[in-house]
Amino acid sequence: MSTSPERPTVIVTGASSGIGRELARAFALDGAEVHAVSRPEGRGAEVARATSAEVGRAGAVTHHPADLASLAATREVARRLARDLPRVDALMLNAGAYLARFRATEEGFERTFALNHLSPFLLTHHLTGALGASAAPRIVVTSSGAHAMAGTIDLERAASGERYGAWRAYAWSKAANVLFAREAARRAPHPRLRAYAYHPGFVASRFGAGGGVSQAAFRFAQRLFGRTSVQGADTGHWLATESPAPEPNGGYFQDRGAKRPAAPGRNLAAAAELWRRSEAWVALEPELRWPRPEEPGAAAGAAS
Repeated sequence: MSTSPERPTVIVTGASSGIGRELARAFALDGAEVHAVSRPEGRGAEVARATSAEVGRAGAVTHHPADLASLAATREVARRLARDLPRVDALMLNAGAYLARFRATEEGFERTFALNHLSPFLLTHHLTGALGASAAPRIVVTSSGAHAMAGTIDLERAASGERYGAWRAYAWSKAANVLFAREAARRAPHPRLRAYAYHPGFVASRFGAGGGVSQAAFRFAQRLFGRTSVQGADTGHWLATESPAPEPNGGYFQDRGAKRPAAPGRNLAAAAELWRRSEAWVALEPELRWPRPEEPGAAAGAAS
């Protein structure tokens, strides 16, 4: 597999439906070479073929099957993408879930936290070299206004799922997205690298589908008040393509504008601790670790 030197190369996770599907479609319409990562048992391959046909360019979207709740599967697809893609211009970390009931991954992590935070963290580090080959690399993570409900993140409970609460687990993971973007901007090993988190709005999609009365009420509200997936994807696409790059680096955005995150997303000490623990949780190889901010080669300029 090889990338075209003329076309941007974009990776979109969770691209089989909803916001991820519309992000992949938007980049394909831009003329980009899109690599879509989603569950093997989902509709990812079918959606990739349909999107390629819609934009009139065979292979515009290539599907890469992987269960991103599994760190082993994430590492495997990340290594394959890093091997096959000499350059990545935008890494769209969109895959995510809200789980009404506790589920553990094969590595023993709470599944919401693994899918929404640990997997993006690991994928990013494996693709650092490919991002560095881009003239204007962007990392864009789909967060949520729900991060405001996180309070102080208990990192050990977030990772283990101890005394699980669905909305708390989701809010913690979305706050982790905001903190990840801030810390990625602060530690970036490439001076051109920009990292952002954004709130797509209340989107009417199958996100959060599940059982129970509360979920039925949630889906009813989605139908009444929700945005379309196209509208939800808009700010993410803009963050990845706007020139010059939106400021601040490491910022939190909504409706194409920078927005001050809620208190859980502004805790710099928590961001640094989350990063440090995440390196250990995903068993990150030493050669893939980004330099500490105080070490030579680390970029400054994270959002305040």
